[in-house]
Amino acid sequence: MSNFLDVRHRELAFERVWRTEMPRVFNYAARHVGASEAHDVAAETFTIAWRRWDDITDPPFAWLLGVARHVVSNHVRTLQRGRRLEDRVRLLTAVSANSAANIDFAARLEALSRLAALGEKEREALLLTAWDGLTAEEAATLLGIKPAALRKRISRARAAIDAAEVAQAADTDPEEKP
Repeated sequence: MSNFLDVRHRELAFERVWRTEMPRVFNYAARHVGASEAHDVAAETFTIAWRRWDDITDPPFAWLLGVARHVVSNHVRTLQRGRRLEDRVRLLTAVSANSAANIDFAARLEALSRLAALGEKEREALLLTAWDGLTAEEAATLLGIKPAALRKRISRARAAIDAAEVAQAADTDPEEKP
């Protein structure tokens, strides 16, 4: 019976902290990520608070704000990565608009997605040689690196693209008909 009372006491204490501190945590988050994203930040902050209830200091607001600060930082980094990926896909889509017209839209989108997922250095090395037609020596000179370093970047890019193809093939159900 004692365990039940301990859990109930914890639930009541959490609810009290939620009611009193959630608006303040929400306002903090809204100042940093906007009102629409602040709900997610506040929810994640209190999820962490529930899991780490024994670590919370008294008064709890400072501790909650520290957690919210980390959640906001992670949230902002995630949004920035998404925006950078969207920008790269948009740029590559614009560049590829003049590429071969006989490639169907789905294949082009898949190729662009794989290019966008590459690191900047690997993508540039691959595009200079495969897309722009430079030799490894010419591309290396353009980038100010040794040809061996350029070939290593191309090798890493191709390996990443091959790994993506293998992963996609593994995700495809062999029973499905195209």
